[in-house]
Amino acid sequence: MYLMTVGRRIKVISILSILIAIFILDQFINRSLIKKWDIEIPELERKYVNKLHKYVEKILYCSSFIVMIIAINEFSHLRIFIFISMAVMFAFRTIMKWTFTKESKTYLLSAVTCGLFIVGSIVYGLTHYNEIL
Repeated sequence: MYLMTVGRRIKVISILSILIAIFILDQFINRSLIKKWDIEIPELERKYVNKLHKYVEKILYCSSFIVMIIAINEFSHLRIFIFISMAVMFAFRTIMKWTFTKESKTYLLSAVTCGLFIVGSIVYGLTHYNEIL
């Protein structure tokens, strides 16, 4: 049976802590933005603005998941890409929604999430500086 070392567990716990903090902050900020600007959330079938958006976002989502698994298990010095890949996915979503549906302002919700993942990558980079180099 494969057991993780104590140092590796701490690193994984720090990643999970940052991801949980991002999730909580994202929920809090997005709910306040929805109330403040009366943003309507589209139904599930209208989540994507076109087919390009749908397929590219699914590819980015799958690649982010693969990066997460590989970075946690094999390449500890590349763990910052967990946050960067998620930020790229939400940046793409922001650009697509801003380009095609400016009037609904739902792009702001994706932009907030993208910004939080960028901040998460900075926090992880600063706290695990020695491992990245």
